[in-house]
Amino acid sequence: GWYAGTDVRYMGDIMANDENTAKVPSYTVVGLNTGYKFNYSQLTVDIFGRVDNLFDKEYIGSVIVNESNGRYYEPAPGRNYGVGINLAWQFE
Repeated sequence: GWYAGTDVRYMGDIMANDENTAKVPSYTVVGLNTGYKFNYSQLTVDIFGRVDNLFDKEYIGSVIVNESNGRYYEPAPGRNYGVGINLAWQFE
């Protein structure tokens, strides 16, 4: 049958160097997923899709602590989509 879900991820402030002079601000991002799962004989089929970073929030995706050139931050991807299919065979 049909299913759907959401995920909300929050990350608090992070200091990016030992002197605590570079700080990465907190962020919250939201994702949605949905799909349809059914059985056909011994085969289970799951067709699904998802949207990550639903509101296209700009935020820091990773921090390189004490990076020597002062480039502590790497941006996270914007809104992105994915679809897929999962097939599982049940052996008797």
